[in-house]
Amino acid sequence: MNEKDLVELWNDKRRQLIQAQLHSVIALSVITVLVLFRAFIQAPPYVAIFALVFLVTVGGLSVLSQFAIIREAKSVVEELDAKENLGPVAQTIAASSTYLTLTQALMAVFSVALLVAFVLVAFL
Repeated sequence: MNEKDLVELWNDKRRQLIQAQLHSVIALSVITVLVLFRAFIQAPPYVAIFALVFLVTVGGLSVLSQFAIIREAKSVVEELDAKENLGPVAQTIAASSTYLTLTQALMAVFSVALLVAFVLVAFL
């Protein structure tokens, strides 16, 4: 692939990553509002368990999808890194490998922290 195609592919992966986050952001927003209004304290335990399972399912599928997109974006970075005489945009993208790895790690840490926080607030 040439530089232009690779930059377009990179931009497509960025768009996919943003769209993949939309579902979990909406679900997280709704559950956060319910937690803030203490809806789980007054509700039967199965409601909180359902919300937890829903959050884990939506969040887990979203994170898996985002990991796949990041893996594909890393291949674009590797291809660009192997090319010579890149333009400034392509050079910036080619230098993004560490950023992608850090993004993956932070996504995993934040996902676990969010799950623990929800369990602590909803069940304790």
